[in-house]
Amino acid sequence: MSVHLRSLRIQAGDRALVSQVSLRILPGKITVLVGASGSGKTLSARSLLGLVRGIEPGIVQADLEIQDGEKTHRPYDARDREAAFAPIRGPLLGWLPQNPRAALDPLRAVGLQISDCLKLAGRQSDPGPWLKRVNLASGVGALLPHQLSGGMAQRIGIALALARGSRFLIVDEPTTGLDPSLRAGILQELRAARDAGVGLLLITHDLRLVRKLGDHLLVMDRGCIVEDRSAQDLGAMKSPQAQALWQATARLEGR
Repeated sequence: MSVHLRSLRIQAGDRALVSQVSLRILPGKITVLVGASGSGKTLSARSLLGLVRGIEPGIVQADLEIQDGEKTHRPYDARDREAAFAPIRGPLLGWLPQNPRAALDPLRAVGLQISDCLKLAGRQSDPGPWLKRVNLASGVGALLPHQLSGGMAQRIGIALALARGSRFLIVDEPTTGLDPSLRAGILQELRAARDAGVGLLLITHDLRLVRKLGDHLLVMDRGCIVEDRSAQDLGAMKSPQAQALWQATARLEGR
């Protein structure tokens, strides 16, 4: 099983927003996509789900291959792309947006929303074990999204993806705005998902996360991949953009 994107190009008018981006997500591995704000990270990730909208002409080139056992999905080759992506979103690819609370139904308890995902996956609809899996008490299931803290909302997002049975999970800036203890808890949940065999694409601007839980590193700048290497090989980065990020990270850590 794998997700392999090749030669992605996204345009707004004649201007390239993303150019020749290629990446892979593998089971039980975390690929970290790092870059400054506006570098094209989230656009590239949304293309994996067919969610690049409101930009014209938008995606002008993409070769996306998703291996699911003996079945291969190539949604960008289909005449009806929306129909081709429908069986991919959820069962294969889950999405944890930067603001997970905004992605929840504001009028329904989060436990019911987890139950809905379980039903779609053909599983027993008790949300309790899935709340426990992300270290939340069963009583949290009775809360509405606006009653959740930022860290709780992030954990509910992870629980929803796991309950749906997503084999790969795209996670956008999961620790933004969280205090250190909550950040540590979210990173622990992402490691647990990886250890359970889920493949993750983690989007961030913080290189510190790469050393903590990454397996592979991609650095983006102005819509292009400027570094593609093992996450254990941070010191060998050569592009000026990646070195600038590394130096900024060192200053944050007091080095």
